[in-house]
Amino acid sequence: MEVKAPHLSCHAVATLLLVVLSVIPSHGLKMLWVPTSISVNPGDNTKIPCNYESQPEEEVEITWSLYKNKVIRSGDNISVYTEVHNLKDNTKDLQIKKVETNQSGLYKCKVKVTVHNISYSSCGTYLRVKDLPVFLFFNVAEATKNRVITAEGILLLFCAIIPGTILLYKKRFENLNVLSLKQSEGENLYEGLNLEDCSMYEDISRGLQATYEDVGALRAGDIQLEKP
Repeated sequence: MEVKAPHLSCHAVATLLLVVLSVIPSHGLKMLWVPTSISVNPGDNTKIPCNYESQPEEEVEITWSLYKNKVIRSGDNISVYTEVHNLKDNTKDLQIKKVETNQSGLYKCKVKVTVHNISYSSCGTYLRVKDLPVFLFFNVAEATKNRVITAEGILLLFCAIIPGTILLYKKRFENLNVLSLKQSEGENLYEGLNLEDCSMYEDISRGLQATYEDVGALRAGDIQLEKP
């Protein structure tokens, strides 16, 4: 026996679709793009936005949460976990005044449609608090610093070359003067010297003299007196 399926009219199908759509909750909430990160200096004021679109008749609730990564070291083991801090702020843009270093982390907003009890979270914005700026006595640009360093190098080069060159020429002149004096003294060393008046020189014309004689065999005729 063949069983035939019931035939539904177009009107019945349209009515069924309307009933299904009326049962399924519908809303116009849509999350939009937010900045991925924000960098600020300690003590500055900043604002973290929560961008979304919703229908005018829809009531939404906004909550903010701060996610921080904590690192725990136990010997050689390192574990990382995330701390979640719920912030007491229900505004669309989170205002932070006089930011401190411990307020860095990932900020997420959660938007909830109260009628349908549906909520969406943003991708989050990471707030990075910079280190304290270093105090500079002379706050100049990098190009100016490079020019100053170049000028200092040139001055140091001149201060090393000029005095060194002067000292070298001075030492050279002193050596030349000493050498000329030595040459003039060597040429005039024996000038005007009378060998007969100097007792330290032997008269080569006398011939070789005996160093000693036998007193017993000495004769008066053999005595020769040395000329003064």
